[in-house]
Amino acid sequence: MEEFVDQTITLVGALGCDLFRAMRGSLPGEMNEISNEPSAPSGPVFFFRGQGFAAEMNVSASGEFVVRRGSRARSRTTATIPRGTASLRDTLIEKGILREDDGALIFSSDYTFPSVSSAAAVVYGGSANGRILWRLQDGRTYANWEADEVADSSTNNSIADLSVGTPEPDPA
Repeated sequence: MEEFVDQTITLVGALGCDLFRAMRGSLPGEMNEISNEPSAPSGPVFFFRGQGFAAEMNVSASGEFVVRRGSRARSRTTATIPRGTASLRDTLIEKGILREDDGALIFSSDYTFPSVSSAAAVVYGGSANGRILWRLQDGRTYANWEADEVADSSTNNSIADLSVGTPEPDPA
């Protein structure tokens, strides 16, 4: 039975579904030994700032979107906030991952989101296109950064493809 469950998790994950994904983040009771400083990012740090919010995010090695501890989310939401985003915010507040502080919501731990837009929507308190709202320090959007990464990757693969194969015979 355990093998079946493992294979199902692997297959569903390969199909791009996050059906078995666990919520990630530390609960307040688990943080008694952790400093108040955000952990060191792995990869580039993206910023999303506006009136009432200022958040930092990085992309994990597995491609997940991690909003950093200490990030500030807007405490109020838009009138048209999607139900799923409102529900997720409520859950994060209930679990203590988002805590109210001086008119804002503060991430009490790093929290992993399944998409760049869901991270932006929770921070903003409404619908948000994270691909254009999260920016690097140099001003590039997440979408631009991702396109650059894909271009670099395909260039590196093309160079690697050229070096694979049998050597040309010496014409002499």
